[in-house]
Amino acid sequence: MNAELDSETLNVLRKDPLQAALTTSALADFYIAKQFPDNKALITSVDFDITGTHCITTSRDESLRIYDCASGTREQVSYSKKYGCNLAQFTAQPGCVAYASTKINDTVRYLSYETNQFIRYFAGHTGMVTSLQRSPNAQSASMVSASMDGTVRLWNLDTVKPVCTVNIEGGKNGVAAAYDPSGMVVAVAAESQAIQLYDVRKMTKGPFTSAPIASKLTVAGLKFMPPTGDYILLAMSDGSIMLLDAFQLTTLAVLSSATHNAISPTIAPVASALGQMQQQCFGQKITATPDGRAVIAGNDNGGIVFWDFDTVLANSGSKQPPAVHAPNGTWNGSHDGPVGVCAFNPLLMECVTGSQSLTLWTSIY
Repeated sequence: MNAELDSETLNVLRKDPLQAALTTSALADFYIAKQFPDNKALITSVDFDITGTHCITTSRDESLRIYDCASGTREQVSYSKKYGCNLAQFTAQPGCVAYASTKINDTVRYLSYETNQFIRYFAGHTGMVTSLQRSPNAQSASMVSASMDGTVRLWNLDTVKPVCTVNIEGGKNGVAAAYDPSGMVVAVAAESQAIQLYDVRKMTKGPFTSAPIASKLTVAGLKFMPPTGDYILLAMSDGSIMLLDAFQLTTLAVLSSATHNAISPTIAPVASALGQMQQQCFGQKITATPDGRAVIAGNDNGGIVFWDFDTVLANSGSKQPPAVHAPNGTWNGSHDGPVGVCAFNPLLMECVTGSQSLTLWTSIY
């Protein structure tokens, strides 16, 4: 299971996804290059390092696993049985990751996976961490976190105290946060109430713009569309995706698949905001190609669907209610259970998805 990928597949992987023409037909040709049936429970997060050659996953089996994405091999596994683990992020410091605790307390832990020793603990949150992201600036030691305690915090990895803490109105019922591609703006979504944009240099002064969210659903997570961040994707509690203009904060479209909304028999319906966010893995089920040409999402039936972004924009606008768009295609292959994570490699022609198994996808072209 841990043999390297064949040479033909490796040559495809080495293509730069920003330079390739990721058309609808090219996306439709993605196939499973490698699967790792390593986990004993759902994979809940995935992140790539700044080179794109490695990814790290967390799982409800309380494991952190590192894979070499360039060769298709498993490299390392460690466990966080005492504190649990979620939302692991590589940091700018080689050999180190930060991740959120899921048991005992809500501390963010900074770990050297080379020595398997903790470097630092970032304490302060008093509710489960729902978002954790390092700054997109490769030289930065900053990260942002959001929590069910209704706060968003900026951290510097060199000190245990937060750079700043912002109390979010409505955040007690669920809050998500993410950097824009520049690392200078943080978007915050509070349950289903509002989307807010903050300047990271003066977050305590409040958002520089905000708008109500045109939905009664809980926001499970959010992402900016690469490469420019002109659009925001909101992962909703029913599995649909709301597309927002990042400048006007208006809703342009809703991306929805019928299988998104069908609750898997292995996942019990939940009522609380936290439960709904957990069911959608805090927005980890959605991703976008590095060139911004497509949105990709995992389904509860194990399938992977995609939307051509140009097609969505051409048939969207400010008209309310926003148009609902079905996927433009489905990938040839599936997981054996609900998909918890989906992430496109920023530097390789590869998408990584996870249920209880981790799957590496690439294109035949």
